[in-house]
Amino acid sequence: MTSGDRRAGGRRRPTVHDVARVAGVSPPTVSRVLAGGKPVSAELSERVRAAAVELGYRPNPAAQVLVSGQHGTIGVVLPDLANPFFSEVLKGVTSGAGPSDTQVMVVDADEDATHEHEGAERLARWVDGLVLCSPRMPDAQLAAIADTGVPLVLVNRPFEDDRVDTVLVDYHSGMAALADHLASLGHRRVAYLAGPSGAWSEQERERALRDAGRPLDVVTIPCGSGMADGHAVTDEALGHHPTAILAFSDYVALGVLTRLTELGVPVPGEISLTGFDDIPLAAIAGPGLTTATVRKQEIGALAWRQLLARMDRRRGAQTTTVPAELVRRGSTGAPAS
Repeated sequence: MTSGDRRAGGRRRPTVHDVARVAGVSPPTVSRVLAGGKPVSAELSERVRAAAVELGYRPNPAAQVLVSGQHGTIGVVLPDLANPFFSEVLKGVTSGAGPSDTQVMVVDADEDATHEHEGAERLARWVDGLVLCSPRMPDAQLAAIADTGVPLVLVNRPFEDDRVDTVLVDYHSGMAALADHLASLGHRRVAYLAGPSGAWSEQERERALRDAGRPLDVVTIPCGSGMADGHAVTDEALGHHPTAILAFSDYVALGVLTRLTELGVPVPGEISLTGFDDIPLAAIAGPGLTTATVRKQEIGALAWRQLLARMDRRRGAQTTTVPAELVRRGSTGAPAS
C-alpha cells in the first residue's frame, strides 16, 4: 500500500468499490451518481450519497471529467488584470459562478493580442466555457476558437456567429454624452487620448467623436489604456492648446491628472478632464473625475449567465448591451476666459 492510498492517521482512503459495497450497488453506478453521468433512480442516488458521506469518500476530479465530460471550470481571458475595469468584470463572473461551485481560470494577456489568442487556445482544452473580455485577435482566430466547440461569450467585441454570445457596452452613447457635456460648457478645442487601436471599444469612442452636430474641434492623440500612458502623452496634448482633455478611460485620466498636478495646471480652472468607466478611484480623485459610468460587475454577471445558458444549450446566440451614462464631477467646468 502506498502513501497515496492512505488518509491522515494511516487509514486507507475509501474507494468507489467501498462506496458500492456499503450502498449495495455496482461501482459504475457509484461513478454515475457522484460524477453526474447517466441518471439513476432517486432511491439509488440517495443510497450512494449516504454511503459516500458515511465513508468520507471524495470523488477523483479526473475521474469525474471522464464520466461526465465536464470539468466544472470556466476560463476568462482579460487584456489587463491590473486595470480596475477588468478586475470588476471578473468579480461579476466569479460572483455568478461561485454558487454553482464552478471554478474560474484566468489568463492575463498583458495587452498583447498574441498572448490573448494563445491563452484562449490553452484554456479551451480544459474548461467547459470561455469568456473573452475585449478580445483584439482577428476574426479568423475567434472563429477557430469557436470551432473547438467550447461555449464562448465575448465581452466588448461584436461577432456575427451563431455559436458565440456577446455582452457589449454602449461606448458610443457614453462618449457622445461626454462630448456634449464639454460642448455645453463652452469648450471648442478638445484633445482626445485614444486607447488601443485594435479595440472595438476604441472604435466606438472615435465614431462618437466623429459624429456631426456639435461644435468641437477634436485632435486625437494615440495613447493607450494605462495610467503611465496618460501621464506620458499629457505634455503632447497640452501642445495642441486644448481647453479640455477626453481620456480613453479613467485609468488614463488619472495619469493625466497626475501629470497636470506636476506641471501646476489647475483642473478644471485651466483645463477640464474626463475619463470613462467610473472606476472607484474616479470618485475620490482630486478633483473627482467627470466620466461615463458603466456597471462593470453587471457585465461580468451577464457574461456568466449567457455562458451558462450556452453550456446548457438552452438557446441560440444572444447579444446584450449595457448602457454608459454621464456622471458629472469636479474635473470639468467652463473654459478659462
